[in-house]
Amino acid sequence: MKSIKNLIRLSLLITLVSLNSCKINTESKSETTEEIAQVKVYDFNNKQELAEYEALNLDKSHPNLLNPQISKADYDTVIASWTNLHQEIGTYLSENDFSWEVEDSTISIVQKIYFKPNGHIKHYFFRVLNENVPGEKKERYADLIKEFAKTHRIDYQLDQSFAQCGKTKYMN
Repeated sequence: MKSIKNLIRLSLLITLVSLNSCKINTESKSETTEEIAQVKVYDFNNKQELAEYEALNLDKSHPNLLNPQISKADYDTVIASWTNLHQEIGTYLSENDFSWEVEDSTISIVQKIYFKPNGHIKHYFFRVLNENVPGEKKERYADLIKEFAKTHRIDYQLDQSFAQCGKTKYMN
């Protein structure tokens, strides 16, 4: 009889811990979803978006990790994380049947990405260098980047926000 009471108490305790744990996880997932929903994507070629981006003055608060003087000890890790992120973007575009619909064999894009300390994308600024890419394709690309940012992040973290920029070529 005593062991049944102990078993019931243990079962009740496990249930209470599980319920509390679920509550904590739900709250943290909600917060993460809210944070991710705030990802902003800017196209350099859109004058209004360019003005919005410039008004943010993000370079003052987000050091660029591709500057070897900023990431001295971790430079190789930074490069690897940056390369991996772009490979993931390329895969994501492919998985979503994205096509630039131009004859160019590669698409060159200048990108500047601003990250939260946990590696999630906060702002993504880009300029497609191929002049023949239509505006609607740039808009679709921006939409896909917003979706990509909801489930992907760079594999690098710091105790402060940071940025990375560079030129990338995607196969067309």
